[in-house]
Amino acid sequence: MSLALHGHHILLIATLAFTTAVLTLNWYENSEKSIHINVFQICSNSSTLKTCRWIFSIQSVKSSFEEIKIISLILTASFAITCVGISLIGLLLGSWYIQRRGHDNESRCLIVLTMLMNLLSFLFSCGVWTMMLTTNLQQESFGTTDIRLKDFGFSFWINIGSSVLYLYALIIYLIAICKN
Repeated sequence: MSLALHGHHILLIATLAFTTAVLTLNWYENSEKSIHINVFQICSNSSTLKTCRWIFSIQSVKSSFEEIKIISLILTASFAITCVGISLIGLLLGSWYIQRRGHDNESRCLIVLTMLMNLLSFLFSCGVWTMMLTTNLQQESFGTTDIRLKDFGFSFWINIGSSVLYLYALIIYLIAICKN
């Protein structure tokens, strides 16, 4: 029971960290400071005007964002929404398991479902930072040929930390399942 409670606490911290990382606006800024990309919006900085568009509404508007591969940004935002939703479901199932305090088959099924939700959260959170890592490989729009980690802000690094926490919680849940 204490392992499941510990895993639940780690899952809660990972969910809060991931949600904070997704909602903060400091993900990627190219070295020329002309384009700023977050999970849900992309901004273009010119000398006279700063234009920001939501990721899901860019396809309907002809703008200076046409040369950026929008599909990867839409996938990133979709992965982020999915990860938060699945993580909340995992928290709900984990809370239900802790409330039951049983060692029957239904309780074992609950902890296995919680572990599976945790695994999916881990995979989707890794998908978010992997997709954001490939944003500056769009050479036509950014004019760069390599990945420069200094272009990524603290939200990106918080997301990587939350992925590590999801992995840690997954290991704790696996140990809890094996002990039962």
